[in-house]
Amino acid sequence: MKCGCCGKYIGDISFDKSYKMPDEVWALPEAEKNNRTQIDSDLCRLDERYFLRGVAYIPVIDSEKSYGWGVWVEVSEQNFFEYVDNYENDNSSRPSFLGVVANKIPSYENTLSLTVQVQLGNETQRPTFTFIDKEHLLTQEQVNGVSIEKAHSFSN
Repeated sequence: MKCGCCGKYIGDISFDKSYKMPDEVWALPEAEKNNRTQIDSDLCRLDERYFLRGVAYIPVIDSEKSYGWGVWVEVSEQNFFEYVDNYENDNSSRPSFLGVVANKIPSYENTLSLTVQVQLGNETQRPTFTFIDKEHLLTQEQVNGVSIEKAHSFSN
């Protein structure tokens, strides 16, 4: 891929980064993690707290691509179980609901507990997350996009 400023070849770029689990779960000692959590690639329960994995897309300027942050968000018990009960269905027409980010996202400050709008997808899509704090850089970049150079920096 070429730099948008100088045209110099900057190498291949990965357009996504994902987290295997919420940060709080990741930080637990293994024995405690085994006793207190249930987790797979899309769903997580820590004690009586519930998490979904999805993607927050950031458009890349002058590209038809978006950078996808595959993060976890904490959601209400009700929203979690409605998702689980309808997991095999097309949920894209269901109303969106709120969640809070459960991962620190590099290159951004204060992402833990950042509020997002959660929109469920069809039976083959993970939920998508839209940041709603208009003052936060991630919200602004989700609306305005990032340069190819910044997207490249996410992979470093």
